[in-house]
Amino acid sequence: MKEYTHGGRPVTAVNLLLLLSEMEGVYQHLKYMGFDEDMDTIDKMKKRYYTLYFKKNKEENTPL
Repeated sequence: MKEYTHGGRPVTAVNLLLLLSEMEGVYQHLKYMGFDEDMDTIDKMKKRYYTLYFKKNKEENTPL
């Protein structure tokens, strides 16, 4: 159950993709409802997490 507490989920490439998938869905809902300012906010957040995802993915897939 530790994974479901604050800070309990590890920051891995897979978990970041799960987060990004949810954020993409929120972005689409905002778009369809016309909430442009909130779309911009989510877009900025997505950029941050995509950057982190690519960094983590590279780290996790680099041979030791």
